[in-house]
Amino acid sequence: MCGIAGSIGQPLDESLASKVLSALRHRGPDGQGSWHSSPHEVGAWLGHTRLAILDLSSQGNQPMHSECGRWIIVFNGEIYNFLELRLQLQKRGVVFRTESDTEVLLKGLIRHGPDFQLQCNGMWAFCLWDRAEGRAILGRDRFGKKPMFYTVYGRG
Repeated sequence: MCGIAGSIGQPLDESLASKVLSALRHRGPDGQGSWHSSPHEVGAWLGHTRLAILDLSSQGNQPMHSECGRWIIVFNGEIYNFLELRLQLQKRGVVFRTESDTEVLLKGLIRHGPDFQLQCNGMWAFCLWDRAEGRAILGRDRFGKKPMFYTVYGRG
């Protein structure tokens, strides 16, 4: 199991981001990472604590970025059929640099949008941040095995 967290709409200061990751450390003792949007972008922060299972290399670390830098993902879970999905994407010209299901999810979502989840078997929760659009896609498995909690502030 891993731990994921985020803040969308305004940046998280380093002190609070560090506290959030520390609180999640028990969920992912093999590493941690975070990403902050730049000052000219919509404020966003994504954090991840890692339990390395499939790809034990540092290339599987998160937050994971697309090659172009537009998309950033944090992911908790396991896509059981990721090898099949990877092969389908490779047949369409997608190139992979890791052995992780996270990268398969990232590239599948980029290519097919949120409906890519319908092809996935497993348990997951994720946030995919689109830097160009300034929007997040949140997803979780159909059965809620990896639940996602969120709060919306400032609406009303």
